[in-house]
Amino acid sequence: MSDAPHSPIEALLAKDAITAIIHRVARGTDRLDHELIVSGYWPDGFDDHNSFRGGPVEFADWVLQVLPHFAATHHFLGQCSIDLALDDASAYVETYCSAHHVGKPDADGRQADMRMGLRYCDHFQRRAGEWRIARRVCAFDWAYWIEPATPWEFPNDFTVGHRSPDDISYRLRKQQRWS
Repeated sequence: MSDAPHSPIEALLAKDAITAIIHRVARGTDRLDHELIVSGYWPDGFDDHNSFRGGPVEFADWVLQVLPHFAATHHFLGQCSIDLALDDASAYVETYCSAHHVGKPDADGRQADMRMGLRYCDHFQRRAGEWRIARRVCAFDWAYWIEPATPWEFPNDFTVGHRSPDDISYRLRKQQRWS
């Protein structure tokens, strides 16, 4: 590959593909979807979440073991800085994330929630035209517990999210043949 910089179109396409992977892994995490999580990493990839360090399959196993202890999670992604390498085969990516882990109600019906500010520091690689995570380090900037509160009960006619393929997002994709 030439040492010339990427064309603007090539750079946009690469950044879009990388961003889609970051979104896919976050969605897989919140929906507890093993396949979605793993699909964002190269098979020889590595994830360092501090309390977990290992390959993508083991990481997804860990997520599906730890996160069900919470009633729900949301990984809200913020700014994403993508630096493409001149070789057109790798990128350094830093993505800000605000994570909210909703506690399960205690005996009194109250729940304590965890909030975290973190960054995903990723090394992406492009192989055979496809971008995936080769290495991820999760850097925690802050975290705190929110005192127990009484959760609001959704009315029966509300569409409520599920951490499984029963979630509305899976059903709508299937109905529209978007997947």
